[in-house]
Amino acid sequence: MSDSVLASVTVSSLSAARGARDRLSRAGFARNSIEIDRLDDDTFAVSIATRPENHARAERILTGSPLRDDLREGARTAASHFHDNRGLALGLAALAGFALFGLLRRD
Repeated sequence: MSDSVLASVTVSSLSAARGARDRLSRAGFARNSIEIDRLDDDTFAVSIATRPENHARAERILTGSPLRDDLREGARTAASHFHDNRGLALGLAALAGFALFGLLRRD
């Protein structure tokens, strides 16, 4: 890439570096363009060369919270399953409504 910029982060373990690489690849970045380098002080640098318009997104993914990204991905997966199974979604909504009604009507 001739007009690329480098996005990088330093992490404390190899598993954290692999997690950052996985988050980038799940976000659509090419897995073979992500590099993990071991530094002298037993830390690891994760870097990727991206186009300038993708630099901010790559930096946000690299410096973001793995838990937050996993929760967001899980929410997207759950939402897609609900959209694929409308009957199940309506049934769960009705069940939740009946449960809430039963709890509110208690005396």
